[in-house]
Amino acid sequence: MRHAWIVLALLIGPCAHAQAPETALPTAIATRLHTLAQQPLGALRIGDNTLDGLVSRFYAQRADAPLWQSAPRVRALSDALNGLADDGLAAQDYGGDRLTGDVLRLQHDASLTDAQRADIDVRATAAYLLALVQLRHGVLDVDAFYPDWNAAPPGSESDAWLQAAARAAESGPVTAAFAAARPAAPVYAQLRTALQRLRDEAAAGGWPALPAGPTLKPGMHGARVALLRRRLLASGDLTRMAENDADDYDAALADAVRTFQSRHGLQADGIVGAATRAALNVPVATRIEQLRLDLERARWYLHALPPRYIQVDLANYRLGYYDDGQLAWSTRVQVGQPRRPTPVLRSFITRLTLDPSWVVPPTILREDMLAKLRHDPNYLARNDLRVFDRQGQIVPAHSINWARPPSGLTLRQEPGPEGALGLVAFRFANTHEVYLHDTPHKALFAQTRRAFSSGCVRVENAMELAQLLLDDPTRWNAERLQTAASYDVTRDVPLDPSVPLRMIYWTIDVRKDGRVGVVPDVYHQDPALHDALTRTLTQQARAFAQAE
Repeated sequence: MRHAWIVLALLIGPCAHAQAPETALPTAIATRLHTLAQQPLGALRIGDNTLDGLVSRFYAQRADAPLWQSAPRVRALSDALNGLADDGLAAQDYGGDRLTGDVLRLQHDASLTDAQRADIDVRATAAYLLALVQLRHGVLDVDAFYPDWNAAPPGSESDAWLQAAARAAESGPVTAAFAAARPAAPVYAQLRTALQRLRDEAAAGGWPALPAGPTLKPGMHGARVALLRRRLLASGDLTRMAENDADDYDAALADAVRTFQSRHGLQADGIVGAATRAALNVPVATRIEQLRLDLERARWYLHALPPRYIQVDLANYRLGYYDDGQLAWSTRVQVGQPRRPTPVLRSFITRLTLDPSWVVPPTILREDMLAKLRHDPNYLARNDLRVFDRQGQIVPAHSINWARPPSGLTLRQEPGPEGALGLVAFRFANTHEVYLHDTPHKALFAQTRRAFSSGCVRVENAMELAQLLLDDPTRWNAERLQTAASYDVTRDVPLDPSVPLRMIYWTIDVRKDGRVGVVPDVYHQDPALHDALTRTLTQQARAFAQAE
């Protein structure tokens, strides 16, 4: 009998050793949390907070109990981190390579000390929480790029959110927790699918480049036409290869060219000139990087969308009116020139101004108008502009020396359909003195690239938008609205409730069929975002690699 007890003790000894850390681990985890705060990993910034603060709060709610002592659970986390590739992120950004080794250690190394187990647990928690936060808010702080977006700061997650994160890891696959953290808007899933397709194309060797040569047009044939066909087949713009005459520029190929042009902000004429050829020859690696940047922007923009809102897509020159979360109406817009870009912001449209007058902004007066006033004495009269002093008194234009105008002058254009603001302006609080408005420059809406204004957004069919926002068919139907805006008398009409406004910048074009295109970076914002994102993720990966 005594021999049997000895054998049993030997058999259960390793098991007892494996379970012992469950009681000792909280102390080891508390020690590891203390060292985390002194390492680069713990010092990683999450908004105004640090990663060690978020991880410490997580464990404080669990009395420092471990979460990641099961090899299958750590493997599930490692697999979920690998899945972040379709978000434009990488597992190594979260120490995923070390977690793969941790799975093996937990499976096969019965001699792991409490300190080693605590290290695995804390690093896994740090990776898990950081991935959740960055899927929810973005890797970078949106306020560093767009201070007027007014987002909730990352890292300020509530205790309830931390508790839910723990339950999600304990009760289900980590992939489900990551899916719940991503923006729920369908466009985000479309972007992930598009990135996956591009990555598959890159793995297959990329698409062929179209060599220089004459402009390609329907009716032509030759080797370059056959190469064009292959290129469009690779990107999915052409759905099937021609069975015969693959080197003929037929109607199907012309339609595929127009689709490609439309997806890339080009004039959709079905002709491959210099601009279209340049877009065709952008390497797949570059397209992957562009989509990676816009996935980051999407994580900034697409959370907590209100049911009813206006969205201005600056680089696509489009405005959309959303009702019950669905696009109900859209139109073309003109936005700020690159030297006077329209800002990215969130606000609320609180009122409409019918028959608005236009007060010339100081920048436009100083940089655009003064030179004209010096050389054209009839400029003011021809544009129906009046000059006012600080007291609001009219100043005769002929009395002013425009070479050295006195300070305090204001120029105002009287209301009317030919005025700079047209028949209606849409007002919202912002620090840039910009607004949405009608315009007399309607011919410019026919242009493919419409960056013409000094920062405000010119809206095509602005009176239709006004009718949608007022949402009162009895008092404000189309006829009554048009009549009210035709009296040459300025009138403010409040919106109750106000309508959320989102002015966003990204260089993607998500089509109705779910296809994703890339449009020109009109404000040249991609390079700075690329540098910041690369720098932050490199620092983050290094911090996980060095954590000990």
